Amino acid sequence: MLHLCVFLNGKSAQSEEEYVMARIEWDNSLSVGVGLIDEQHKMLIQKLRDLSDALDEGREYNKIMKTLDFMIDYTDFHFSTEEKHMAEHDYPGLEDQRNQHEHFKVTLNHILEDFKEEGPTKALATSINVFLVNWLINHIKGTDLKLGKFFAEKGLTDIK
Repeated sequence: MLHLCVFLNGKSAQSEEEYVMARIEWDNSLSVGVGLIDEQHKMLIQKLRDLSDALDEGREYNKIMKTLDFMIDYTDFHFSTEEKHMAEHDYPGLEDQRNQHEHFKVTLNHILEDFKEEGPTKALATSINVFLVNWLINHIKGTDLKLGKFFAEKGLTDIK
């Protein structure tokens, strides 16, 4: 079992209810110092917010489904981009990154399946607001910051 702590708007959430009510926001503490990766992280954060908002506002099934589908596609795109650059530059943490990315993608697909079966439930909103937000913030602030430092040491902060 993973113990995760999320920081939203610069503050640590103290309870599950705070997690559900809190909104993830981009701030400089999430920057890994690599422009391409930071821009993609901003998009992932925005899409998580869009998904959370869609569920909180009780939007229609098709709009939530479209947002979930985009989130899955963009996550695949982002992880592939990171992994491609890690492989090209012999990043020693590549295998760990791949494993973490795969875990996130599997969970995101489970959430999609749950939504297809049960619709927009409180449990789904909690899964998104707690697990996905927690995972993304902790992954960026931990694993991806190490990647950013590796790229910076190699002078690769402007990858394309």
